[in-house]
Amino acid sequence: MLELADALIETKLSAVRSWYLAVRDRYPSALVPDWRVGWTEDGAPLLTVQVIGQGAQEALHHFASAYPLALANSGDLRPVFEYRPGRVVCVWRSNGVWVELWHHDTPAVPAPTPALMPRRRASSPSGRLPLGQRLTNIRRQYIGEGAAR
Repeated sequence: MLELADALIETKLSAVRSWYLAVRDRYPSALVPDWRVGWTEDGAPLLTVQVIGQGAQEALHHFASAYPLALANSGDLRPVFEYRPGRVVCVWRSNGVWVELWHHDTPAVPAPTPALMPRRRASSPSGRLPLGQRLTNIRRQYIGEGAAR
């Protein structure tokens, strides 16, 4: 049992170190804070963690495709990307322990279709427009005659 605990600790430390070395410059806010220990269906130990933060999906993809993990033991497997319902997973095996880094698969939100512009109505003067030129001249004449009296 002590060998299993040592393997879990060593694998977790290696995974955390590898994660932060791979993503610290490009995706500094993508974090792996809450590790959990579990068992696979065939009884193998499993370390799993949700990648959180801005750029989690891109960071996980970068980690799985570009970062070289040191796999020293027989039976170790390179990271692979899996798509499961509702989550995207990067999984590999190291020291006999399966490691899963995952995040929720959020489907892209479709862009809304722009609303049609309303048709322009024929413009007509409103009741609040200033008086026309003809009425203004008549008014000036009337005011001028009243001032002369």
